[in-house]
Amino acid sequence: MKQKLVLAGMMLFMVAGFSACKKQNQSTEPLRTKMLGKWQVNKVDVTTYNTSGTPTTVTTTYAATDYMDFKDTESDDVELSLGANNRALGFYKVRINDSFFLDFSQKDLECTATVIGDQEFRFTGTVVGSNPKVTETYYLSR
Repeated sequence: MKQKLVLAGMMLFMVAGFSACKKQNQSTEPLRTKMLGKWQVNKVDVTTYNTSGTPTTVTTTYAATDYMDFKDTESDDVELSLGANNRALGFYKVRINDSFFLDFSQKDLECTATVIGDQEFRFTGTVVGSNPKVTETYYLSR
């Protein structure tokens, strides 16, 4: 009798354990998990607002060798390479919802992810301390 009770308990424990485990799908993954890895930079839109709030946008397209790499390190390092001699190292910090902060030595960006999936990542960042306001929209792909 004791063996049957132990066997039934073990079976119940295993069924409960397997049914509680489910694979996390793309929509429920945290933003940081979705961001990780190397992304090709396709283009960047830089929008400058004059004192009356009128925007002026300049779009720059990039080569297939240009990239942004969000690394899975203790300090959340990020590497941005645009052109042969334009490489910036910094770090990123993901915040609540779809917002994150990019810190490069040249500038800091308060960012919001607008699109993120397996193959596409688009975000807009406001340059911290810019006056007049400057935003940069990055179009990334894998």
